[in-house]
Amino acid sequence: MLSPKSFLVAGLTLAALAGPAAAAETLVLPNEVAATHWKTDYQKQFGDLVKQKTGGKIDVQVFPAGQLYNEQDALAALGTGSVQMVWPVSVRIESIAPQTGVLNLPFAVSDKMMTNACFSSGLTEIISSYVEPRGLKVLALLRTADLFFIFSGKDVKKMEDLKGTKVRVTGGRIFLDTMRRLGVSPVSMAASEMSSALSQGAIDGVFTSPAGWAEMIGISGKYAWYVPGFQLATYAVVVDGAWYDKLAPDLREAVSSSIHEIAQREWVEAKAADDKLIEKMKAQGAQFHVADEAELARWRDLAKRAVEPFDKAHPDLVAKIKKLEASCGVGG
Repeated sequence: MLSPKSFLVAGLTLAALAGPAAAAETLVLPNEVAATHWKTDYQKQFGDLVKQKTGGKIDVQVFPAGQLYNEQDALAALGTGSVQMVWPVSVRIESIAPQTGVLNLPFAVSDKMMTNACFSSGLTEIISSYVEPRGLKVLALLRTADLFFIFSGKDVKKMEDLKGTKVRVTGGRIFLDTMRRLGVSPVSMAASEMSSALSQGAIDGVFTSPAGWAEMIGISGKYAWYVPGFQLATYAVVVDGAWYDKLAPDLREAVSSSIHEIAQREWVEAKAADDKLIEKMKAQGAQFHVADEAELARWRDLAKRAVEPFDKAHPDLVAKIKKLEASCGVGG
């Protein structure tokens, strides 16, 4: 019979042979929004899912509010080992691969299209294929907001009402060109500055999200003009390709399935949250005008002319997306 001491020695020997416990793989995920912003909350949910699915083998570390990097710098840091993932607005990857600018074109995508699993996964793969030569991968596209115009003293109800206005906007080159076609002078500034700029008259209006309206501008932006789908902004979930590919298959699947699970419900939840914020502003006395079918057709015609140069520059991409739309039974 073995003594208790023999069991202890045997156990220690086995532990020594096994070596120290493997350290958790770190996934650093910075953002530039507040810790209370819903994107930070989704990133924490993503971290919890990954921890659960990997048994703690991947440690997702979320750094909100620019604590570590703003998202532009975080994108640049992918591949250096200091950042493994970032969720920037999709317009930021347009400088990496011009083809990804398709996401930022007027009427490029819709809620109906992006809640179609066939289309959203196919579009994500197409977008990812253009950044992969730069060592990056796009794992998902999340909903930011369907943006609209906010004015403090101008009740816009048709396209012509925008002429001569100065409006704070975000967007790629073609979107800015579309604004100029409307007679709008686009102004670039940080979101944190837009409320004071509007109240001081430095700008006439803001092109923003329901959250930007309700939480940053408030009722001082009394008039809203909404052209459904004109710019449905997205976040691109971008990961360091080399880091991702080196993960064990089960860990890679845990990261992928977790972000897909988040994306599937985030798209629906984000839209519902936007609708709720719009109703909140209307209850405070704000005017919210929506383009009717005739006006919407005019905006679509304008957008069609604006995107022609992009279509001509990237015919292969356009063909891929049209094929995807047909195979998934959606159109845009």
